[in-house]
Amino acid sequence: MAALCRHIISLFLLLILAALPVSLFNMDKTVAFDVEGMATTIKEFFWGLFSGDAWYYAQGNRTRLILSDLVSYFLSSYLYLIISAIIVIAFSIFLGIFFWKKTNRWVHASLGFLGMIPDFLLVLILQLAVVFINKSVGIKTFKVASSSMNDPAIFLPILTLIIIPAIYLVKSLSEITSEIAGEDYILLAKSKGLGKRSIYFFHVTTNVLPFLTADLHKVLSIMIGNLFIVEYLYNTRGLASFIFVHSNKFGYQYNLVIICLLSLFVLYLSCYYLLRLLLAAAERWLAK
Repeated sequence: MAALCRHIISLFLLLILAALPVSLFNMDKTVAFDVEGMATTIKEFFWGLFSGDAWYYAQGNRTRLILSDLVSYFLSSYLYLIISAIIVIAFSIFLGIFFWKKTNRWVHASLGFLGMIPDFLLVLILQLAVVFINKSVGIKTFKVASSSMNDPAIFLPILTLIIIPAIYLVKSLSEITSEIAGEDYILLAKSKGLGKRSIYFFHVTTNVLPFLTADLHKVLSIMIGNLFIVEYLYNTRGLASFIFVHSNKFGYQYNLVIICLLSLFVLYLSCYYLLRLLLAAAERWLAK
């Protein structure tokens, strides 16, 4: 029930945030806020959902059905996000649990350094590094941007989505593993002569995975935020770029923006519950 209430509140906030650009006006060097205009915009959107007007957006002098373009953009964002999230989880389990003693030293230093670098600057650094390598070696390595949906950049966008959440999750799991490794049942397993690999695989990991599941919200929130920057700067055709590109070309359209934002909400939930399902399956397998 509490989760349902949070989702409803989130949807309500999305409706209001998306209506802000059409409700703020510059009048005589002061900013005016049109509450009535906001309410009218939201009301017209809901009426449009039933009449069908809200499902179309303008491209200059013509209109297109939003869903005809939205599906491909949604699938693109979903693939980038879910692949990156699975890599983050696998990477964090490997380093945060099995090699937690070795990772503690460099994780804190990496977090301190990367925390000072804005996401857009990180993208620029990676792009410049690839260009430099390509020119130095004389061969093409990775695409620095997508030229089209049929020829997308893959490695750099996924790498950018991975770096920050992976370091955060490795740090979190290494701290939890450090605590669990000192518990009595782990010491008892060692005293019985169980091997280190067996102890970490069947005893430590099974007790760390619930903490990883609890951290999924934070990890996906970080990745969704990075997705806006990644799609825009790498020119990958996803939900975030769908909003930016069409708003720049054809003006701000409330129905298009809110449907894309709601699609991002669905994207978040679909990735979250798939990852939870995978982790639950892993916990059940390890508990056998």
